[in-house]
Amino acid sequence: MKQQVDLARRNLLRGNLAAPPPIRPPGAIAEARFTQACTACHECVSACPEHIIVAGDAGFPEIDFGKGECTFCNRCIDDCPEGVLQSDLEPPWRLRITVGDTCLAKRQVVCQTCGDFCDAHAIRFRPAIGRVPVPEILDANCTGCGACISACPETAIEAVPYG
Repeated sequence: MKQQVDLARRNLLRGNLAAPPPIRPPGAIAEARFTQACTACHECVSACPEHIIVAGDAGFPEIDFGKGECTFCNRCIDDCPEGVLQSDLEPPWRLRITVGDTCLAKRQVVCQTCGDFCDAHAIRFRPAIGRVPVPEILDANCTGCGACISACPETAIEAVPYG
């Protein structure tokens, strides 16, 4: 019988009181059901051509956007034997992309790398007189692919699951 891992308790014991939930592969079912049904077999990790799915806490798969972006190829979903990743979920995940204060543009250094890598055109730079334009995330256009995260030279961009 598989032992249930309480990730909230584990984070508490590690002192991660405000740790956001991990980003699961696209199409992941609700977190409580996911950690109960996933056997951490790592089939999704092996299937990912971008190598952004890694073994996280308790061996459960999670996304590491520092390694690259998700192309939504669905190979992880196709190879999941437990069915905890489902192709019929729209959107495949709910992520909010945020730009932190270490952003070069926010520190008045010209940089638009994140926008250059965003194929969905979800990052806008509004001109401002006498100021360097800073990135604005257009949530309606954002797919949550993570291309902007891996491209950022200051690691100022992060994705946070919501919903």
